[in-house]
Amino acid sequence: MQFINRLSRWALSGPRAWLSIIFVAFIALLFVYKSLVSPTNNPKDYTLPSTTKSDTAKSDTAKSSDNKSIAPPQASSNTDEDNNYDSLVTTDPLQNVEKVTASIPSIEYVIKPGDTLARIFARLGLSRESLYSVLEADQEFLVLEPLMPDDKFTFKLDENGDLLRMTRRIDISKSVSYVQHDGGGFSYEEKVNPITYTQEAMHSKISGNFYLSAKKVGLSDTNILIINDLLKGRVNFRKDLRAGDDFNVIVKKGNIGGVKVGENQLEALEITVRGQKYSAFLHSDGRFYDLDGNSLTPALLRWPTRKQYRISSPFNANRLHPITGRPAPHNGVDLATPSGTEVLATGDGVVTRIATHKYAGKYVVVDYTGPYSSRFLHLSKILVKQGQKVKRGQVIALSGNTGRTTGAHLHYELHIRGRPVNPMTTDIPTTQSIPKGDKKEYASNVKRWVAMMASAQAADSAKNTDVESESEPASELDAAAN
Repeated sequence: MQFINRLSRWALSGPRAWLSIIFVAFIALLFVYKSLVSPTNNPKDYTLPSTTKSDTAKSDTAKSSDNKSIAPPQASSNTDEDNNYDSLVTTDPLQNVEKVTASIPSIEYVIKPGDTLARIFARLGLSRESLYSVLEADQEFLVLEPLMPDDKFTFKLDENGDLLRMTRRIDISKSVSYVQHDGGGFSYEEKVNPITYTQEAMHSKISGNFYLSAKKVGLSDTNILIINDLLKGRVNFRKDLRAGDDFNVIVKKGNIGGVKVGENQLEALEITVRGQKYSAFLHSDGRFYDLDGNSLTPALLRWPTRKQYRISSPFNANRLHPITGRPAPHNGVDLATPSGTEVLATGDGVVTRIATHKYAGKYVVVDYTGPYSSRFLHLSKILVKQGQKVKRGQVIALSGNTGRTTGAHLHYELHIRGRPVNPMTTDIPTTQSIPKGDKKEYASNVKRWVAMMASAQAADSAKNTDVESESEPASELDAAAN
């Protein structure tokens, strides 16, 4: 009895009473949890839903069997088909997910001052091999350089970040692309939008000097240079011209959707100097002639050297690459010249480009009067400067072996209106007057142009007369006021 009293006093007094109550409650909750949750000892006893045909068949069989409960699986039935739990654990859950490769958008790049192709490729993470492949394809076209600020390039890459296509926008009318082909190299493609041309006659008077007067009516520096070259043997533009002398021009303008394309092309000219009229008219052969059909444009040389050398590789616009079978045109002729051979300008013109190309080597581009231009590649030494005027037969460079070559030679190209032609066979200006067969066409064009210029001059004169007449009353009023 004494023991019971001591036990009761110990259990029910003070903090010990609360500890006893908490302990009893914990034991009770533990028994309740075990009675509600009975864990499965073997995880293989779980049956996972399956969408296979065999599982569907088993389900239908189970439903038709007297509504009896499904017996637990036997330990011996340990097949792959029944081991759904193991399959779930050991299988990559993403293996049946359809993989979608997101296309990489094109990269638009605007040229900044100081940019080079090598720097641009490195900045975009493109390989040096792809750069060299593009330059190799550019060897016959030379349109990638020089880079000008604000020029636009587009780079299209594959999912690995390798170059598939590089496009340069020349202007609104033209863009060029270098596209990767199956052989791993690149092929040249050109996209040209159709241009609408219109002719316009303009009249003006000399005010100050001819250059400023011509610029006021919208003539370009190129057009002014052509006029100077055409008439320099007859007119001294510095000494002979006087204020008030008239000049008329016909220019051909190009546009695409109302947006101007390129420079205006000079087609006809009339200028009066001290009462004497001088004329120049463009014929379909790219040369200018006077009113009687006599040539004002010097003829071109057929060969860019003092003697004729063996042609080691001819012009071939349809040549195929010997390895890839892809188009790889040869836009010029290769002359087997020893290194150091003098290279001649084949016409009167202006040096428009001097550059060095990884494959073309040192090269020079000369634009002649009219639609003609030429290129000289693989030079050892260049003897002219960009912007310099040259005469037909003038030595401009020495041939060599620069760039990618198999030996010393001169690669010579002739272009007409920007298109390469065979310089050895194409019809180039060598005569001094309009051929008989072309005289009727030429006379018809001249008649139309002369009429257009006369109308422009009459309209401009009438406009100036109206302006002068409007200013006269004001002068009379001023005189009366005085």
